[in-house]
Amino acid sequence: MKKIGCLLAILAICAAVLGTVSAAEATAAEIAPQVTDEAGNRYGALEDKNRNSKLELSAQTLTITADERFYGVYLIWDQPPGAWSGAADGTAVSGGENGFLHEYVPLESGCNTLTITPQAGALCCDIYLFGAGELPDWVQRWQPPLEDADLLLLPTHADDEHLYFGGAMPYYAGELQKKVQVVYFTNHWAEPYRPHELLDGLWTVGVTAYPVFSDVVDRYADSIEQARAMVGEEEGIAFQVEQLRRFKPEVVIGHDLNGEYGHGMHKFNAYTLQQALELSGDPQQFPDSAAQYGVWEVPKAYLHLYPENQITMDWDVPLERFEGKTALEMAVLGFAEHRSQQTYFKVEDFGPYDCRLFGLCHSTVGADVQGGDFFENLAAEDYSDYVAPTPTPTPTPAATPQPTGQPEPPKKDGNEINWMLPAAAALVVLGAAVLFVYRRNRR
Repeated sequence: MKKIGCLLAILAICAAVLGTVSAAEATAAEIAPQVTDEAGNRYGALEDKNRNSKLELSAQTLTITADERFYGVYLIWDQPPGAWSGAADGTAVSGGENGFLHEYVPLESGCNTLTITPQAGALCCDIYLFGAGELPDWVQRWQPPLEDADLLLLPTHADDEHLYFGGAMPYYAGELQKKVQVVYFTNHWAEPYRPHELLDGLWTVGVTAYPVFSDVVDRYADSIEQARAMVGEEEGIAFQVEQLRRFKPEVVIGHDLNGEYGHGMHKFNAYTLQQALELSGDPQQFPDSAAQYGVWEVPKAYLHLYPENQITMDWDVPLERFEGKTALEMAVLGFAEHRSQQTYFKVEDFGPYDCRLFGLCHSTVGADVQGGDFFENLAAEDYSDYVAPTPTPTPTPAATPQPTGQPEPPKKDGNEINWMLPAAAALVVLGAAVLFVYRRNRR
């Protein structure tokens, strides 16, 4: 019986170790916040996980407490909040300086009380708190816009980046981990729900550099002439030149010259980009942005559906970083985050809006020969960290999950499963040994 007792003790120790490691590598628990003002009034609108309920804050201090110690705060703002200051159990913290609408602030030492003093007029939608551990995937940890991009995408509106550029973001940003920057020719501040959809969509497909928006308010234009009247031709070209100089991309992706479905602002975006590609390397053109960023001649630029030097991208290869889903499936999931637009459009890899078809409209490195890769002909000396894509097909992916707009329950990642399998096997062996010894002693 002593042998049985020893084996049972070993089994208990293994189970305890298994539980300890599992807890250490588990997804960080979401912790319920309690948000009050200086007078002790409770701000339930910041605790309800509803972006449509928002609160305009004065410059007074908010106090965020929780029954459990928390190690990070996730703030959902309605508009860029401006810089704010605060303290975590007396240790100074700050945020807002990057203008992120979805802002995660790590609290390395953890705390039970966090104070935040926002700028007057700041609009906040929700506040989330998290315990120690790996954050859930839905928590967006944005990085500032890039200083030097590999790939620059220039959609006109929120959702165009998925509809017309298809798998470009999940493939190059997500799978190949290239530096991908997205710049929108218009903004949606007049439709508060759309910037949230935009960020959710980008994060879904693997983009982590915060997007840039122009000062042009989204309005429909029947023609390129109407769009030109709304924006101004020189102003539109100046904006495009500034983005090319600021991000210094190796490759640029822009819209169909015919406006995809005829939208005048799409046409104007593509037209001004074409002009900018010829001017961005000339310091005499738009000298203000030249002085700020220097000049830049883009090596390659593609337009969606451009008829010359056309290539067809393969968005159907399973991607390891997305658990076997293809770039096309991820583009569909990214667009699905734009819930307000689902009635009108869908991602298509066929027909007049085929998101696989692009034409090389500008090149300093020659025409494409093999096709199927935006970075073809960019030699190593010109593009130091480029790796030619060599995707390996993986098993047929499971059914594509539909986004819910709500936080997802914790999921075990591959690393956790890898160590749990041998640990579970060890427990089975020990259990079998216990049973063997027990039966032997009974004889």
